[in-house]
Amino acid sequence: MSAKAVTLIGAALTLLVSACAIPATSITPEGYLEIFGPSTTLKKANLSGEWFVDGMEKSSFLAGHLNIERIDGSPALNISAGAQNYIFAKRTRASLLAAPFLSWSWNVPSFEGEEYPVRLIIGFHGGDPKSGSWGSQPLVYLGQITPPFDRAISIIWHRNGLLRGTIDRAAKLPKYIARGGIDKTDKWQTENIDLANIYQRLWPKDEFHKVRIMFAGFAARKNATPTSAAFADYVLAK
Repeated sequence: MSAKAVTLIGAALTLLVSACAIPATSITPEGYLEIFGPSTTLKKANLSGEWFVDGMEKSSFLAGHLNIERIDGSPALNISAGAQNYIFAKRTRASLLAAPFLSWSWNVPSFEGEEYPVRLIIGFHGGDPKSGSWGSQPLVYLGQITPPFDRAISIIWHRNGLLRGTIDRAAKLPKYIARGGIDKTDKWQTENIDLANIYQRLWPKDEFHKVRIMFAGFAARKNATPTSAAFADYVLAK
């Protein structure tokens, strides 16, 4: 096949992917990106295209692991852990520098073990010098559910209250311990963290100005006993 033909095919594929672009939520000019908050209109019957489920069938997740409630006039998501691991998250388009702070509220029940199985998860792309540029991979979404990422962080509730604010680097997926202690469970807690600072602590040699937040949402680890936690006001901001 000639070089000209390859170029034409590549251009056609790029146009095809652009025409079928997967929805993603963008940051506002003011530096605000609502993952799930007061103005969110999320419906189980018609889940918007920005959201994806990876690890189980979407229908099973919606039927058995997600409930949408209203608390003091604001929507809240009730996320359940059970027999398998999964991710439920929102595709985003945001520079980490433009929205470096993460805030949310959660109500976690008392639990056994070291970590509560439902946690937040954030996926990034662009900072790792070894990763190819996202723009150079026009077909990167095809056949994938989770958006492409080269770094990720899970944000957890740990049983040990003294560990709050620390990072667990032992696992392949680093964990930031945002809250600790059983005495704080069964009531709403509000968190505000410097996500950009946590990223730099984990990967100080990355090209920080290139980092993009690719998705943000929730992850659940397989748990022998079904359990659920509520989340609200999940926002990235400047």
